[in-house]
Amino acid sequence: MPGIELTFLGTGNAFAPRGRGCSGFVLDGRHLFDAPPQALQSLNKLRINPNAIETVVLSHQHGDHFLGLPLLLVHWKEFGRSTPVRIVTPLGMREAMLQLCRLASRTSTEAEYGIEWVEVEAGDAVQVGELAIEPVGVKHDPKLERSLGYLVSCGGRRLGYTGDSALCDGVLDLARRSDVLVSECSSRDLQLPTHMNLVDDIPRVRAAMGATAELVLTHLGPRVDADGLGHVTVAEDLASYSL
Repeated sequence: MPGIELTFLGTGNAFAPRGRGCSGFVLDGRHLFDAPPQALQSLNKLRINPNAIETVVLSHQHGDHFLGLPLLLVHWKEFGRSTPVRIVTPLGMREAMLQLCRLASRTSTEAEYGIEWVEVEAGDAVQVGELAIEPVGVKHDPKLERSLGYLVSCGGRRLGYTGDSALCDGVLDLARRSDVLVSECSSRDLQLPTHMNLVDDIPRVRAAMGATAELVLTHLGPRVDADGLGHVTVAEDLASYSL
């Protein structure tokens, strides 16, 4: 079975510790999970053609996870994109994204190449191109109507992504069902109601996973490392991993 190829555009939390870019990653060079502010810059540094991005999957409505989308839309319009793009968002987020893109770029969000907006909520199961996507409710900012993690199946592989979340049933469900889980780890030991930490939470996430499953940590705060846990990778900016 082929491995899961992940390339990280950034690995930091919203405060960019140690100069890390805000968190976001690309699956197989074609599917973007969250669109951090520096998304276009990072794609160009990595020599990933932005026009090759087929899918954008957004986890929640916080700026460090979606502010790169307007500039991607401008690039696609100005640099000859000719194939459709699918943008997956939590239910209710589409209109906010459209307003943001209009304000940020002063250009129409209608595109000749075609944009398909797919709004989802926890429990939905949708087929988006080659990706079978199952949204999972997670516990994050109570001011947001929805925050989602995702279980993504493609070619017999199962990738989980927590988005931003405290430890919760949704995160543990993703851990149990993923061959590779990309999990936030926003601090080493801060106990926050909206995020996970390395000392208290990540060992519980890893214990819920299969023995050979791989855990990748992102959305990192200072002093986050693997802490001796097996099958755990601490992602780095602009790095690629085959798992």
